[in-house]
Order: sequence, then C-alpha cells, then structure tokens
Amino acid sequence: MTGARPGRDSEAMRPVRNRYVDVHAGQVHLRETAGAGAPILLLHQTASSSACYLPLMRALTLPNRLIAIDTPGFGGSFDPAGAPSIEDYAAVMLDVLDQLQAGPVHVFGHHTGATLALALGAQAPERVRSVMLAGPVLMTAAERAAFAEHYNQPIAPRRDGKHLQTNWDYAAAFNPDCSVELLHDEVVAMLRAWRGRPQAYSAVARYDEAATARGVTHTVLLLTSPDDFFHAHFDRATALFPNAHVAVTAGGNFQPTADPAGVARAVEHFVADLPG
Repeated sequence: MTGARPGRDSEAMRPVRNRYVDVHAGQVHLRETAGAGAPILLLHQTASSSACYLPLMRALTLPNRLIAIDTPGFGGSFDPAGAPSIEDYAAVMLDVLDQLQAGPVHVFGHHTGATLALALGAQAPERVRSVMLAGPVLMTAAERAAFAEHYNQPIAPRRDGKHLQTNWDYAAAFNPDCSVELLHDEVVAMLRAWRGRPQAYSAVARYDEAATARGVTHTVLLLTSPDDFFHAHFDRATALFPNAHVAVTAGGNFQPTADPAGVARAVEHFVADLPG
C-alpha cells in the first residue's frame, strides 16, 4: 500500500460540500469542509468564486473547518442591486457566519477578498481570530480614482459574442503564464459576474484599505507572488503591519489556485504559531 499524499488524504477524509444559506440580503452559495477548532473563512478575488479555493481546501492538512463563500454577484450567490459597499459585502459575510453558527474565524482573503478580510477585522474584531491577506490592494487615493475610472464598466453580453473574446483577451493579458485550463475557468467566472465585477471593483475603489488596516489589531499573515498584480504595493502592507508573518509563493494572480501547496504550507505554519 502506497502512502497517500496529505492533500489527497484530507480530501478523502473531509470532502468539500456545496451548500446555500439564506441571509437578509439574499441566498448565498458556499463550499465547506467539516472540521474542528476555529474555522478558516476564505474570501475570493474579483471575478472568481469560491471554486478558486478548491485546490487550497484539498491541500490544507489543518483540522479546521474551511468555509469558502461566493461574494454576492459571483458564483452561485445572489446578485446585489445598486452600488454595494465593502461594508455591505462584509455584512453579508457576517450574516453567513451567523447562519453557519461559526465562532470567531481566521480570515483568508485574496485581492478583493483581502479588502473584505480587513473590513471584517475592523468592523467585527470579536468575530475574527487572525487575518491573512494574499495580494493586498492598499492603493493610494489617486490610484483608487484611476482604478475606479478604468474598471467601473461591465463587459456586457453582445449578440455578436464579441464580449467572449474581450473577456478572454483581458484575462490572458494579465496572466500570460497561467495554464489555459485555469484561464478558461476564470473567464467562465468573469462571464457569470459581468454585473458583479464592476460593482466589486467600484466598492474597492471607494474603500480606504490603508485607513482600515491601521485599525486592525489581529495577528496578520501577508502573502505575495512576484507576478501578482499588486506585488509592487507589497511594501505598503509590510509597513502597515511591521510584525506580520510574510510568505512568498508562486501562482501570480491565482496564488490559492495555481500554487495551493505553497499557500497551504504558509497558512499551516501561520495558524500553528498562533497563541492558544
């Protein structure tokens, strides 16, 4: 009998389940595993969904319950109306945790998810055990204004189908080295979230992550990849959190999906070193 790899073994022991929960704002889709101890909440980037965390959920060998939520407007979750704020998205996450009867959580967020993780740490510090930020955004006011102007319009469906090529070209231009299968999955996610994508980007552009970060007192893990879109801003994160644990992984803009083993080891070491 050959020895099972940790990721495969944990997948067999703790299958990832899909489920929906009803919250005040609508119905939210999530993926989760059973587990013990403080849950780990996984918040995805724009315009992915909780599916991007499947490789990481299978690679982690921690005993903790894992909860990966589709942000409203993405994956299987409801489509929010109007112009939701980061605070609105965070309130939905807290409602979901209430429905799941989840106690204080370790929050892992990637890109937009990292902004949400900061918001949760600031808005509900008693609900958060630690904060893990992969590719934190941390733009200046001028950068946020430019970001808002560039990403505030949807790539709307067209009868001639040209929006399909536009989405592919956009994703391919920013991710030249990722596998074509991963690129395909992310483009499918973008097509579903054609309304949610500009909503989420606009919410990020209106949110002062740096000001929020100064109010977060939890133990922090910072993760980056040299090819990540926000890697050039990473020194801002380390300056805001001088005592943070720091990890560099592969994976470019898709760290949890493209380098699940590297991210899993960083998370495992971080959680193992936390007091209590």
